[in-house]
Amino acid sequence: MTLNRFFLVFFISFSINLFAKGMPKEYYLIENNEKSRIYFFEYIYNMTENQNNKILEERTFIKKILSSNLLNINTKSEEFKKLLEIKKKYRIKKLYNITSYMKKIDIIPPSMSLAQAAIESGWGKSRFIQKANNIFGHWTYNPKIGILPEQRNDEDKHFIRIFKTLEDSITAYMLNLNRNRAYKSFQEKRYKMRIENKHLNGLELSQTMINYSGIGEEYLSILEIVIRKNKLEKYDKRFYNKNMYKQNIK
Repeated sequence: MTLNRFFLVFFISFSINLFAKGMPKEYYLIENNEKSRIYFFEYIYNMTENQNNKILEERTFIKKILSSNLLNINTKSEEFKKLLEIKKKYRIKKLYNITSYMKKIDIIPPSMSLAQAAIESGWGKSRFIQKANNIFGHWTYNPKIGILPEQRNDEDKHFIRIFKTLEDSITAYMLNLNRNRAYKSFQEKRYKMRIENKHLNGLELSQTMINYSGIGEEYLSILEIVIRKNKLEKYDKRFYNKNMYKQNIK
C-alpha cells in the first residue's frame, strides 16, 4: 500500500468513526427482540456509568472544597477557578452554599435514564438518534446544530439538536435534569433520599418526570412500565455496587 493510499484509508476510517450516527451497525442487524433490548441497555448503560462517574467527581470536589475552612480558600487558585466553573455550569446562585451544589450535582439513576433513552429514541431506531445522535429528544433553535423535525408546525421554530456522539447526548440529558428548574422536584426528591441514606431508586425518581413530556401523567406510567418490565432497577444496583466507594451519600 502506498503512503498516499494509507493516509486516504486512515482518513476515511477516522471520518466514519468521528461522524458516525446512531447505535453500532451490528445493533440494527439483531432480529431477536430480547437480544436487541439487552444490547441496547448494556450499550447505553456503559456511557451512562461513565457520565455519572464524572458527576460524582464534581460532587466530591465540591464537598471537599466547601467543607473546608472557607477563609482559607485562595481566590486566585485553580481550585477556586474550578469552583466558579461548576457554579456557572449548574446555575448555582450562592457560591459557598454547599446544599445548593449537593442538590444539583448528583447522578441520574441508570434505570431511569435507560427507560427514557428507550422511550425517547424508539429503542435506538428513531430518525433523531440515527441522524443526529440525539437519544433524549433535545431541541435547539440554532439551525446550524439541528435538523428539521418532519412534522413541525409552521409556527414552530425549533430543531432537533445534533450531537457529535451518543455520549454527548447523555451528557446533555444529565446536565438538563440537574440544573433545569423544570426538574426541581426530581432534584429535591433525590437530595432527600441522600439525606435519608437511601440508594437512589430510578423507579421512584422517574415519577418526578412530569415536565419531561407533553403527555404528562401518561409519560410517568410508561416510564414505570418500561422500568418494571425490563427489570432496569438491576442497573441501579450494579452502579451502586461498583461505585459505592465513590458515593458521597449526604
